[in-house]
Amino acid sequence: MDTQTKNKKSAFEKLNGAIQAFEHYSLAAGMILISVIIFINVIGRYFFSTSFTWPEELARYIIVAVTFIGLSSCARENIHVSVDILANKLKGRAAWIQQIVIHLLCTALAVYLSFISIRFTVLQYIGGNVSVALPIPTWILYLSVSIGFVLAAYTYTVKTVQLLKNKKDWEAKEAEK
Repeated sequence: MDTQTKNKKSAFEKLNGAIQAFEHYSLAAGMILISVIIFINVIGRYFFSTSFTWPEELARYIIVAVTFIGLSSCARENIHVSVDILANKLKGRAAWIQQIVIHLLCTALAVYLSFISIRFTVLQYIGGNVSVALPIPTWILYLSVSIGFVLAAYTYTVKTVQLLKNKKDWEAKEAEK
């Protein structure tokens, strides 16, 4: 294989890289934005005796966006809260099967919630609802929920395929434990 072929990334690798970059930059920007918004409101309240109504609502919406977009990132890094009593007891093929079942269930749930959230977002768009304290259409605010579930469905699908493709590696890793 020549170096040019080695350095070329597949479309799948480029997509994964783009999704990871989107997640990381969105999460970082969201957390920084929340901090700045709340800080400005606190300064206004204590030093200028002026408090705005919109910062708290905007911070709440950003927290929701960070939560749902972070769903996919947590799935990719295996850092979701989980109960692993059974997983710690299983070895080899049984552990692999358990992981496949869990990933398939998570994929199915994320796909289902994607459809529900997309339908809800479309209803908000059609209804023309606007946020209470902000002049922002609510469909824009709920769009992050749909994006988060779609990304989670994608991530769990990728993880399931990787588990299926790397069965021998999984069994070898489990045998070392």
